[in-house]
Amino acid sequence: MRGKSWWGGVILILLFALVWVGPARAMTQEEEIRQLKAQVQMLLKRIEELEKRQAQTEKAVEKKAPVNWRAYWKNGFRIDYKDPEKNREYRFRFRTGIQFRYTYMSRDEDFSGGNENYSSFTMRRLRFFVDGTAPNRDWKYFVHVQLEPKSKVNVHDAFVIWKKYAPFFKVQFGRMKIPAMSVEYWQSGFKQNGTDRTIFTDDSENYWPYSGTKKLRVGGHLLDNGFPIGGMLLYRSQGVNVNGALDLFGKKQFLAYWFGWYNGRDTQGKTNSASDDHLYSWRLAFNLLPGSDPRGPLGPGTFNNYFMQGDYGYNTKPALALLLSGFWAKDRRTTYYAYNGTAMNGAHDIKNYGFDVALLFRYKGFSADVEGAWEEFIQDPDKGGNAYNLVPVGTHDEETWDRWGLRVNLGYFLVPRKWEVTFKYAYLVRLDDNTPLDSRKSGLGLVKFDDGKLGVEDYLQQFVLGVNYYLHGFNQYITCDLSLLQLHAEDASPSEAAAIGKAATDFDSGTQDDWRFRVMYQHWF
Repeated sequence: MRGKSWWGGVILILLFALVWVGPARAMTQEEEIRQLKAQVQMLLKRIEELEKRQAQTEKAVEKKAPVNWRAYWKNGFRIDYKDPEKNREYRFRFRTGIQFRYTYMSRDEDFSGGNENYSSFTMRRLRFFVDGTAPNRDWKYFVHVQLEPKSKVNVHDAFVIWKKYAPFFKVQFGRMKIPAMSVEYWQSGFKQNGTDRTIFTDDSENYWPYSGTKKLRVGGHLLDNGFPIGGMLLYRSQGVNVNGALDLFGKKQFLAYWFGWYNGRDTQGKTNSASDDHLYSWRLAFNLLPGSDPRGPLGPGTFNNYFMQGDYGYNTKPALALLLSGFWAKDRRTTYYAYNGTAMNGAHDIKNYGFDVALLFRYKGFSADVEGAWEEFIQDPDKGGNAYNLVPVGTHDEETWDRWGLRVNLGYFLVPRKWEVTFKYAYLVRLDDNTPLDSRKSGLGLVKFDDGKLGVEDYLQQFVLGVNYYLHGFNQYITCDLSLLQLHAEDASPSEAAAIGKAATDFDSGTQDDWRFRVMYQHWF
């Protein structure tokens, strides 16, 4: 009995312990959780204090040594360096631009040179660009180097801009595009909404027209007598201009202006050694409607300083600009072309002046550029004479020739910033009221038919339909187009033909029709 009663007591004690220890253990776990929470809160406060101290330390370091280096990519590889205490801000950007193109042209067999079609892969552009600021934001520099396999290494642009009072007043000096005449040429070759510019400016790889008259060119478009055989552009030169943008009538950047003084037209980097004459240019741009770029109509989302075609920025407010420009130039030349096309020596002056007007519109993916230009070229002004007897010293040959052209460029984004369709039209008269004698004496030359007859170039004309696909904006896009290029040739009257020792039966009239397909890939990073 005692054994049973002892075991009973033990059992009662164990049951009591179990009942008491369970709540005690639960209480201990709750305390541990509370303690852990407290420790986490303390740790978070500690981290916050350390972050504050680190921020204070960084600010203190910046005050003691305000230097900031940064390397990154943004439309090119960039390196920035700042030292505010010493007013230093060096910026450096390097970009590479590649345009690889395939062209097929079906040539007109009725004209000389048309028996073989044209098919070619071309590195249309291969360029290096370097720009930035040094030693501070008041000074900007830009260098543009041409590297296409078809040509030697060539520095297209190399200039400096002093812009302490930008955007109202800037001074630009060095080698650059002349800011007058063709706005299409001013628009960058890497920001065209298509494979290339139209014949209003150039539109060729120096292969058209091919039937006797001089081929269109951009650089090197002046003949030895100074006559221009390219489009309505001035190309590049060394010189200086002042430019800026003014807020007027409550509108931001309402007026933009350029006034320039240069060695001459298309100088190709040469010194101005023939005479002390120069080229003077001006351009005024009126931004009548501002567009939607908050930085103003000249901002990258609208006209991009008039460098960009199309409405890639997709302006939700209409943008409209009117551009007027002109130039006047005088030079000294030592070559005449005689009635038979022969180059003859004889020092003489030339004068060249012209005007251009362009209207640009952008709105919700739609873009329209309409432009027209006229220029006059005077050989041996105020001297008289003719090209039949230039051998005697002092003999002169005064001639006046006019040139003019127009273009229309329409574009529309079917899918904003992705798919764009375009239509372009251009009309160019390289020698107005042309005759066989003018063709020879200007240096432009005569058209040749496949049957051996001759023609007088009347006008050049172009129609283009294109599609563009933008992978990453103008940094990476594919474009293709189909175009019809036309050269119209006129015949000659008996008296006109006799002026160069020919008969009227030696001439014929007709229109040269050339169909062309192009596709191009652009890579610009």
